[in-house]
Amino acid sequence: MRIQQSGWEMKRNLDKIPWCSAILTAANVLVFLACQIWGNFLYAKGAFSVLYLIRNGEYYRLVTSMFLHADISHLANNLILLYFGGEIVEKTVGKVRYLILFFLSGICGNLLSAVYELTTGSFYESVGASGAVFGLTGGLLYLVVARKGMAAAISMQRMALMVVLSLYSGFQSVRVNNAAHLGGLLSGFLAAFLLCHVGRLPGDRLRRSD
Repeated sequence: MRIQQSGWEMKRNLDKIPWCSAILTAANVLVFLACQIWGNFLYAKGAFSVLYLIRNGEYYRLVTSMFLHADISHLANNLILLYFGGEIVEKTVGKVRYLILFFLSGICGNLLSAVYELTTGSFYESVGASGAVFGLTGGLLYLVVARKGMAAAISMQRMALMVVLSLYSGFQSVRVNNAAHLGGLLSGFLAAFLLCHVGRLPGDRLRRSD
């Protein structure tokens, strides 16, 4: 009986660990370290621009660019938000919804960036997990604002301040893909709404408030 109880306690403790946030954080760090050796090759093959989609059909760049970063400060800023913000989202909605939210937001952020490039005629390469991270922020915003009580670890005021400061910082900086940030934020909010209204998913732990 004690052995069985101990096993359940161990499983419960393991379930509390934000594995997806930790693995995504580690993956970004490992890719950044690889870039110190094979940087030119990885950036050439993984960075995103709408031209790569139109001319070469390289749609995989919608995802690979999310794991590349320009420098250590770029990486650190994204990973701090990814791990600590992502931890709250992952523990609230579960691992499957979390991963869908992360990758969908990153892809949508890049797609809005592509629209911006085509609209303005200003073409550039971009890298970073910012679109996906802003998507997690948008998802967290939905949980805090629309589904009160589901993300009790953060207040509405704190959430609003975080969103405003993040957007303001991006618009005040140069060489920042604000289109990807906005695309990630909006798609993350919408995706969280949709994901919170679907049926149960594998490994689900979503706590419904309705």
